[in-house]
Amino acid sequence: MGVLNIHNLCKSFGGTSVINDFSLEVTELTLCCLVGPNGAGKTTTMDLITGRQKPTSGQILLRSDEITSLGEHEIARLGIGRKFQVPAVFRDLSVRQNLEVAYSREVSPFKNLFSYRPSGLNQKLEEILTITGLGGRVETEAGTLSHGETQWLEIGMVLMQNPEILLLDEPVAGMTEGEIEKTVGILNELKRTHTLIVVEHDMAFVREIADVVTVMHMGALLAQGSISEMEANPKVREVYLGDPED
Repeated sequence: MGVLNIHNLCKSFGGTSVINDFSLEVTELTLCCLVGPNGAGKTTTMDLITGRQKPTSGQILLRSDEITSLGEHEIARLGIGRKFQVPAVFRDLSVRQNLEVAYSREVSPFKNLFSYRPSGLNQKLEEILTITGLGGRVETEAGTLSHGETQWLEIGMVLMQNPEILLLDEPVAGMTEGEIEKTVGILNELKRTHTLIVVEHDMAFVREIADVVTVMHMGALLAQGSISEMEANPKVREVYLGDPED
């Protein structure tokens, strides 16, 4: 049994079905890339895993515990963290302060900054700065970071919450080639200690990071396997890889 198991998931909006009997088993300490044409249901699937939306039917299990009906914050506390495509950082705070805010359960960022520093914070801070490569930018205001650095900071903020499973939505969108290369290194390092699910369109990037590629089409599972298997799969080529727009 995988660390995350999705069984027969369905989601409809106003009578329109967007997720159709979708099942997925994610193995611990692997990186699963979720790919497919626009409108395939990738982001909705991420919303359902994290409790941002509720399925019409189906079941989501974290190990053997059902999390289908839990709220977003409950699911986050159980160890599922998510980074959205558009980073949500505190632009007026430094890199260090952003990471400190993320480490605490306190809702108010400013209360966090002036309260007693929780145990383990400094060690965690050093660990995350090493992973993200932001050690040299620790006192820099987040609003002045490059696009890539902002993305790495938000990955760091999610990691400060110590998730077991990390969900990333198009993490390299808008990055330079150099930033993409660094992100490949970060994610390949992270999958030694975390399970990752990554929604991505950039197939060159997918080739560098994916252990398993899951292809969605019209809300359903089209195919799953290694990147080489997916590139050779006639169904995948027809609906996704063969389309010049993708």
